[in-house]
Amino acid sequence: MLLAFSACKVESENIFTMFDDVKVTFQKDSEYAIVEDAIVNDGDSVHIYFTITSAKEDMMTVVVDSTNGTGTWSRREIEVTGPDRRAYSGVVKFKMQRDGKMNFRFYALNDNNVYIGDGYTSITVEGAPSYTLFPDRRLYAPVEGEDNPSFLSLTTGKTYSYSNAANVSDQIDFGIDTIADTRAGYESNFAYNLYALTVDEYPVPYYDVSGWTKRETKFSAPMSASGSYNTFTRTLVSSSKIEEIAKNQTIDKEQTDGILSGEGLAAARLIYFRTPEGKYGAMYVNQATRDQQNRQYVSVDIKIQK
Repeated sequence: MLLAFSACKVESENIFTMFDDVKVTFQKDSEYAIVEDAIVNDGDSVHIYFTITSAKEDMMTVVVDSTNGTGTWSRREIEVTGPDRRAYSGVVKFKMQRDGKMNFRFYALNDNNVYIGDGYTSITVEGAPSYTLFPDRRLYAPVEGEDNPSFLSLTTGKTYSYSNAANVSDQIDFGIDTIADTRAGYESNFAYNLYALTVDEYPVPYYDVSGWTKRETKFSAPMSASGSYNTFTRTLVSSSKIEEIAKNQTIDKEQTDGILSGEGLAAARLIYFRTPEGKYGAMYVNQATRDQQNRQYVSVDIKIQK
């Protein structure tokens, strides 16, 4: 029995070597070319010159597959003709405008549209950090007689109560206030607004900020909730992209002016800003709610240029 089984056994190709006929190499054909994994800065030009060869069968299509670290990817298919079907050379060129890693993989398909190899290689390009993310910064509604963190510094990402902020007023970019929604059925709801310390009429009468340093930070009007989350997470992904998008907005406000819940710093709204130092950034509102002690607060995520 053992002899019979041995005689009939079919040898299959090893999955780890069956694609060895395809090779991929990278060339240093320009000053911006990279030939191995690399870390680059925001705004740098990147060139990836590649050659893919197939020893035993024709390549009908070369695929450039790339991922960008946010759960999205792109796939470019290149039709190959004539003598290039055994050796094809190309180049990928782009300007780095993303913090984090992008992976590029080059592989071939035969005339049956079947994968025949990628040379067991790829290139990862990592964008060095160019902006700072401050997640889930909670700003509490000011309440007379309480000392809740109602102020925030966009430079440090820290929140401060009134008593603490007084000692670091040169770092404070804005505070928040609330306005009760007066519509019938909405009496327990509030509009949350931010205000810079440069406003003409200070909105919280029991806070005396007359002796504070007044940072001239400017804001845009809150953007519509539609698409704001994707913009914040998938478009504003580097310092240059933040500045590019922010400069297309009107950033001239010292405070927001919501009077109804759903206005001002409402959930899923996006606000752009510019600090006195000329740094651009964006603030995404996660939610406006209450904590377990029934204190009103607004949670924001912030991205700002380094």
